Amino acid sequence: MSGTTGDHQLPPVLDEACERAEPLARRFADAGHTFYLVGGIVRDALVGRGGHEHDLDATTDARPDEIRRIVADRADAVWDQGARFGTVAARFGDDVYEITTHRADAYVPESRKPEVVFGDDVVADLARRDFTVNAMAVEVLGRRLIDPFGGRDDLARRRLRTPSGPDISFSEDPLRMLRAARFLAAYELEPTPELVAAVETMGDRLAIVSAERVRDELEKLILLEQPRRGLDFLADTGLLARVAPELVDVDRTRWRDPVARADQTRAVRWAALLRPLGTAGARRRLGALRASNRLLGEVTTLIGAAEAPPPDLDPASLRRFVHALRGRVPADVAARFCETVGAGPEGLADAVAELAAVENLDDLAPPLDGSAVMAELGLEPGPEVGEALDHLLELRLAEGPMGPDEARRRLGAWWAGRRRRDPA
Repeated sequence: MSGTTGDHQLPPVLDEACERAEPLARRFADAGHTFYLVGGIVRDALVGRGGHEHDLDATTDARPDEIRRIVADRADAVWDQGARFGTVAARFGDDVYEITTHRADAYVPESRKPEVVFGDDVVADLARRDFTVNAMAVEVLGRRLIDPFGGRDDLARRRLRTPSGPDISFSEDPLRMLRAARFLAAYELEPTPELVAAVETMGDRLAIVSAERVRDELEKLILLEQPRRGLDFLADTGLLARVAPELVDVDRTRWRDPVARADQTRAVRWAALLRPLGTAGARRRLGALRASNRLLGEVTTLIGAAEAPPPDLDPASLRRFVHALRGRVPADVAARFCETVGAGPEGLADAVAELAAVENLDDLAPPLDGSAVMAELGLEPGPEVGEALDHLLELRLAEGPMGPDEARRRLGAWWAGRRRRDPA
């Protein structure tokens, strides 16, 4: 069936998604309910993005119990953990649908969470969404775009605005202000003056949003291929003071530009953002954002590497640089990060790669373990064993891989010299 919306055909991606969803939509229709595709697949298809999506969002006037009943005997799997919020997920072959009852949520002004209110009208449901570019739905059986707030036109005009007044929208869910930065960057949009003014005056409402939600939204922004536009929005509107106040007085080129250049991975992007704060400052900011210990360790290791890069590209300097990473991040990642932020000698990443091609940089341990040292020198456990291991490690870092026989010989020579210097 050809998909139309007025004089416009639905993009092929949407038409194909509707065709796959049609049997499910017919089951809802047979039960007297509507069924619409919503969310990213609609928005992205209208700007020529996306492909054969398997994770699909849908909305219906059916209540959660009715959704469960409609999908139960045909779905390969059903998940209803979100039923109290109106969402039931179901898998049909390769496709997973998150099906949510139309919402008409009511927000308590000082609350972090909405009071869930189910609705019967798709337009009312779309009205409560964050931005017009997300407030669109496709009627599956009719192949009709439902766009009551002009989201398609806003995408074409590269404009970001809210379905209702931005002061109302941001008061309902303050995280939408931070989300605006992500959509500006991801779709190269421009905010309306009304949206900017609302953010500038309402930024302090982010204080009622949990640190975890703020962290996750900021992370989505910095992980974009080109986050600059969104990062500028944070700085220009004052939102930066709510999410990373330590950066407010830092020249934005010191954190915005490295983020945009850095490897598009989680720890590296966070490290690029927070590097001007040093390891201690980054640790405090990530702690305030309730980051995991693993992320905190990776980020501070990367920042520490940039604070103490190798002075030269000789093998010994490179081995010491890699050893200082303690295995928390791969050597090539740390080397590229240093280059991204302008730390260390030029060509560091290539030099690390060349050295890694001829020796195992994942094994920069002493060539003998503690038991072998004690057996070789006739020692009991104690500080002398630690000194011997430190000496062997220094040999490994300075000279490269060493076999056990050579390690024992060098250990014996060191021990003999030590005893001559300190006979006691």
